[in-house]
Amino acid sequence: MPTTHAHRRRLSLGPALIAALVLAALVPALLVSWLLSSNSAQAIDTLAENAMSQAAHRVDVGALAHLGESHTVVNALVPPFVTSGAEAERTRNWLKDTTAFELMAHALTQQSANVPYLYFGTEDGSFFGLEREEAGFIVRSIRPGESGRRHFLIAQPGDRSRLVKTETTVYDPRRRPWYQLAASTGQRVFTNVYRSAVKDQFDLTLAQPIYGADAKTLLGVMAVDMSLARLTDLIRSTRVSDHAVTYLVDAQGLMVASSGEEALHHLVDGKQQRITPTQSQDALVRASYSQLQARFQQGQRTQPGLVRLETRQDWLQRLGLTNNRLMALQRPFGKKYNLDWQLIVVAPEQDFTHQVTQARQWALMAMAALMGVSALVAYTVARRLSGQFRQLNTSALRLGSGEVPPVQRLTRFREVHNLSQVMHDSAVQLQAYNAEIEQKNEALRDAAQMLEARVSLRTAELAASREEALAAVKAKAGFLAVMSHEIRTPLHGVVGMSELLSESPLTPTQQELLGVLKVSSDQLLAVVDDILDFSKIESGRLHLEQAPLDVRAAIGHATGIMRLKAQEKGLNLAIQIAPEVPEAMIGDVVRLRQILLNLLSNAIKFTDHGEVELRGWLDQTQTPPQLCFSVTDTGVGIPPERLPDLFQPFAQGDTSTTRVYGGTGLGLMICKHLVEMMGGQISVISAPGTGSTFRFSVRCVAADPALVRAPATTTLPHHIQPHRVLVVDDNPVNLKVAAAMLARLGYPHHSVSDGAAALQALTSAQAAQHPFALVLLDSHMPGMDGQATAQAIWAQLGDLAPVLIGISASTLGEDRQRCLDAGMSDYLPKPLELERLAAALHRWSPAATPAPSTIVATALAAPDPAWLDAGRWEELAECDDAAGSLRCDIFNEFLQALPARCDAIQQAAAVPRFEDLQDAAHRLKGGADNVGATALGIACAQIEQAARDRSVDTQALEQLQTAALGTARALAEFMARA
Repeated sequence: MPTTHAHRRRLSLGPALIAALVLAALVPALLVSWLLSSNSAQAIDTLAENAMSQAAHRVDVGALAHLGESHTVVNALVPPFVTSGAEAERTRNWLKDTTAFELMAHALTQQSANVPYLYFGTEDGSFFGLEREEAGFIVRSIRPGESGRRHFLIAQPGDRSRLVKTETTVYDPRRRPWYQLAASTGQRVFTNVYRSAVKDQFDLTLAQPIYGADAKTLLGVMAVDMSLARLTDLIRSTRVSDHAVTYLVDAQGLMVASSGEEALHHLVDGKQQRITPTQSQDALVRASYSQLQARFQQGQRTQPGLVRLETRQDWLQRLGLTNNRLMALQRPFGKKYNLDWQLIVVAPEQDFTHQVTQARQWALMAMAALMGVSALVAYTVARRLSGQFRQLNTSALRLGSGEVPPVQRLTRFREVHNLSQVMHDSAVQLQAYNAEIEQKNEALRDAAQMLEARVSLRTAELAASREEALAAVKAKAGFLAVMSHEIRTPLHGVVGMSELLSESPLTPTQQELLGVLKVSSDQLLAVVDDILDFSKIESGRLHLEQAPLDVRAAIGHATGIMRLKAQEKGLNLAIQIAPEVPEAMIGDVVRLRQILLNLLSNAIKFTDHGEVELRGWLDQTQTPPQLCFSVTDTGVGIPPERLPDLFQPFAQGDTSTTRVYGGTGLGLMICKHLVEMMGGQISVISAPGTGSTFRFSVRCVAADPALVRAPATTTLPHHIQPHRVLVVDDNPVNLKVAAAMLARLGYPHHSVSDGAAALQALTSAQAAQHPFALVLLDSHMPGMDGQATAQAIWAQLGDLAPVLIGISASTLGEDRQRCLDAGMSDYLPKPLELERLAAALHRWSPAATPAPSTIVATALAAPDPAWLDAGRWEELAECDDAAGSLRCDIFNEFLQALPARCDAIQQAAAVPRFEDLQDAAHRLKGGADNVGATALGIACAQIEQAARDRSVDTQALEQLQTAALGTARALAEFMARA
C-alpha cells in the first residue's frame, strides 16, 4: 500500500555497495568450497560404500558357502527336486534301512567338516543319527517302546560293541522343533539358531520331510546339524576400517555373529540366552541397530544400501569441521535358503573423512582473510561512487517533477555520464509524449460516448425483438385456438346432422352419400386433431397420462376399428400377441391406441393385396422391460431415399402419396414423439414393392389389473327423460344439432343464442317452478362468452344453479381448464357425439326414475344361430332404426353379390388358379364377416388357406355351398319380417 511504502526504511547506497561487493567476492569462494566439499562427500560416500559393500559381499559369499554345505549333505540323501519311481523309493528307504543310512552318514560327515551330525526321525517315533566327535563317531538310536536313546561309540559303520550311554528320559523325535517345523512347512527348511549344548558356539539345523508314494503321507524327517563357528571367524577376518563393526541378525532380531570380541549370549535364570543388537556391549552396534529399526518402522528404508545415521551435532559438526556420524550398510542375507537374516556393516564416518575435515578448516581460514580484503576494497570503491549517485538522485527528482535535469559532464565514470544524458533526453521525450497522450485521451472519451450510445440502441432493439417473439408465440397459440373453434364449429353441425340423418329412413343412394359425408368429416376432424397435436408438441405442452391400462383391451379396440376397413379392401388383419405381454401396465391408453390406429390405418391405406399383421411381445432384456409392437403390410413400400425423412413433419413416403392416398404427413411425426415420451423408439424397414414393417417400443411397468378403470358403456335411451336441458350457442347449426340429439335421447330442451338470453331463461324457469337441470354452454360466444356466462349464473342463482357442461370446438387443454375454473362441471369437445353426450347427461343428471316412453320400438326376431352371429346382429341393431332399414340395405346388397362370388370361387377351383381362388375366397370372407355369416366365413377361410398352400380343399367347397344357401335363407327370412 502507498502508506506502507512511504514509511519503509531506506538503505544508504554506500553500505549497500560494500555489502554487494563483499558478497560478490565471497559467493564464488563459498560456491567453490561447497562444490569441493560436495565432491569430496560424494567421493567419500562412494569409497565407504565400496569398502563396506566388498566386505559385506565377502561375508555373504563365505557364509552362503558355509550354509550350502548342509544342503550339499542333504542333497546326497534327498534330491532337491520332486522325484518319482526308483529315485523316490531310494529316498524313502533311508528311513527303513539304517545300515545304508549309517554308511552314507559316516562318509558325508567325514567329507564335510562343518556338518558333524546327520539323523532322522519317523512317524512311529523311531530315531537314528550319526555324529562325528573328537573321540570318534557316535551312533544314537531309539525304537518304539524303548525308554531312551542308546549311544554307541563305533570304530566303523555297523559296530555296536561299545555302549557309551543310555538316556533315562523318553526321546520322541516328533516333538522336536526340527521335526515339527519340517512337517508343518512340507519343505526343506532351516530351524532357528540355537546355542550348542556341548560347545561354546551357535548351531543350525536343516530339516527335510520325507513323504510316501502318494506325496501326502509324512513318513519322517531327515536333518543335519552344522556349526556357525566358522561364520563368526569369517566375519571377524573381514576388515572394513579401523573402527568398523560387522554383525549378523536373524529373523527374530537376535545376533548370530559379530566381528566384535564379545559373547553373543548371556545367562538368564540359569539358562544361556542369545542377545539382541540393542543388548550388545559395542556402542556402534547398539546405536546403528536402534536407528535402522526406527527408520524401518517409519518406512524410510525402502531398499538396502548405504545410509547415514545421525548423532548429536554441535556447531563445529554443522560447519563440517568435525564429524561423528555413523555410516551403515544393511543387506538381506540368506534369501537363497529362505533365511530372513540381515547383514549390517557400520563404521564411523570419521574413518573416511578425516583428511577432508582438515581441508575444510584451512578453507574456512582462507575465506575469512578473503572477506577482510574484499570489504576494504569494496568500501573504497563504494565511497567514490556514492557521491556520483547522489547527483544522479537529484537529477531523477527533477525528472519526476517534470523538469529537465542537466548532464553531468565532469564525472570520471562513463556510466554515470551516460545515465545523466539518458535522464536528460528522457525528460525531453516525456514532455512530448504527455502532449500526445492528452490528445489521444480526448479522442478515446469521444469514442466511448459513441459506443455507449450504440450499446443502448442495440439493447433497445433486442428488447423489442424479444417482445415481438413473445407476441408471435401468443399469436400462434391464439390462432390455433381460433382455427380449432372455427373449423370444429361447422364440423359439429356436419357430424351431428349426419349422425342424426343416419337414424332416419333413407334410400340406398342416400345412405351411400351419407357414408361419404361421414368419412369426409371424420378425415377433416383427424386433420384438425393432427395439427393441434403438432402444435402441442412444438410448444412442449403435450402431456401423457400415467394410469393403469388394459393392454389387450387397447389393442382390441384399435384392431376392432381397423378390421372393418381391412375387410372393405379385402385384406386380412392378423394379430399375434405373445403370452408374456402383461395384462395391465402403467401408461396413457389414449395415446397408445392413437399410435396403433395410426400405424394400422397407414398399413391398410397403402396395401391393396395381401394382409396386415400386428405383433406384440415383451422385451425383458432391458430395464425396465419394453412392450414392443410391429405392424407389417404387403403394400407399395417406401423408397430408401425417403426413409430418413419419414418421421419429419409433413413428410410422405413419396411425392405422389398425397395425391393418391391423402394425408397431412403429420401422423408418423406425432407417433415418433409419443413413443419417445413413453420411453421407447420407433423404426421402419421397407422396400418398394415388398411392403413395410414399422416397429416401436414403449416402457412397460406392469400394474395390477384390478386397478384398471373399466370403460364406460353407454346405452342410448329410448324413453323420455324428466330433466330439462338448456342449450346456449351462437351458431344456429350447432343449436339444431344439439336439439336433434337431445330429442333423440329423450331430453326436453330449450335453445338460446347468447349468455344474456341464457340468464333470462334460467331466471324465468326458476320463477315458474320448472327449472332446467342441465345447461350445455358454448365457451366461445360474442359478447358474454361461456366462462363469463357461467360465473354470472353462479352469482345470480348460487346453489340453485343447474349443472353446467361446457362445449367448444377447441381441444386445447387451457380451454378445458378455463371452463372448469369458471364453475362448469364437465367439458365436451365439438363435434358432439351422441354416445358421449348421452354419457355426460346421464352422469350429471339428478337421480330420477325415467318416465315410460311413448315411442314403441318394433322388436325383430333373433337370427338363426346356425348361420348368423347373434353378437354381430346386436352390433348392427345399435346403429339401426326400429324398422331395421340399415340391416335390410346391407343384407340386400350382400345377397345380390353372393351368387357371383360363389361362382368365382368354383371356377377358380376347377382349373385351378390358386391366386384367383385365394382372392375370391378372401373377398367373400370379408363380406360374410361383416354381416355375421359365421359358417360361410369359416368355409371361405379354409378355402383361402388351402389356396395359399397351392391346393384345393374339396370338403370346404361343399361346406361353402351349404353355408351359402343357409345364410341366404336366414337373411331372406329377416327381410321378409322387416
